[in-house]
Amino acid sequence: MEFELKVVRNNPLTGQTDLNEALRTFLKQIGYLPDAYDADFGLRLVSDCFLAYPKKPWTVNELLTYLDTNKSTLYRYLNKLKGLDLIDEEVIPLDDPEEGPSKKTRKGYKIRFSSLSLAWSLVESHTNVAMENYRRSVDHIDKLASRRSRGEETASRKLPSLTVDGLILRDGKENREVLLIKRLNEPFQGRWALPGGFVDYGENTQEAVLREVFEETGLNCTVLELVSVASDPGRDPRGHTISIIYRLQVMGDHIPKAGDDASEAGWFDTSDLPSMAFDHEDIIKSSL
Repeated sequence: MEFELKVVRNNPLTGQTDLNEALRTFLKQIGYLPDAYDADFGLRLVSDCFLAYPKKPWTVNELLTYLDTNKSTLYRYLNKLKGLDLIDEEVIPLDDPEEGPSKKTRKGYKIRFSSLSLAWSLVESHTNVAMENYRRSVDHIDKLASRRSRGEETASRKLPSLTVDGLILRDGKENREVLLIKRLNEPFQGRWALPGGFVDYGENTQEAVLREVFEETGLNCTVLELVSVASDPGRDPRGHTISIIYRLQVMGDHIPKAGDDASEAGWFDTSDLPSMAFDHEDIIKSSL
């Protein structure tokens, strides 16, 4: 079941002294109880069962009897709690006091870790991961929008686009090795290239190459020197692009992790390069 949490602007309920009122407000805030909720079943399930007896695994029959409701309503609220990751499912053996152990079992439900506070720590962890992924998605969408905007402006004004590429070399077992990424998108989808990309508005070229290399390989680098400028109008099928190539040095771990516009990243012997995109093979060979 997917994790789902409603997030609203709120104030802490630390001034509330009535348990049920504090719990009712909180459960509405996180989306477990509807805003127009009047019946008390969902509240009683949490308050009178799971919080009142946090270590007890409740069977469905026990909950139906205790709360005097139907299965449809019960499962609706149990599934909401599962979706929030606040309750655990346990297998309860149906042993007979007279006949001994039995192979028959039933499912039981209880508050996760027997503590609402500890269970909420897991919810917070899921939320943090989700928000981090949202941030990465938003940054990527903004980047795509910026690229489209630059492309439209370039098409109307007939100006070349500015890109940067990072040349990162290291000593291999036999020859020098260069860091390459496999392109995730067209043009040259599936071919290998130097890590790099377009310069964002308001960004200098050294900042851009360090950002692009980190986004595509996960490696933190520092700029050593300017290697060359590639400006052939036909080097990029998308249009006239001018690329500034910098030699970079990796700071720390040399193990790349592909990301952003790269499907793979790795080190290659400069004497045995794979099928390359753009004019990157010429750029590498001329820099050695």
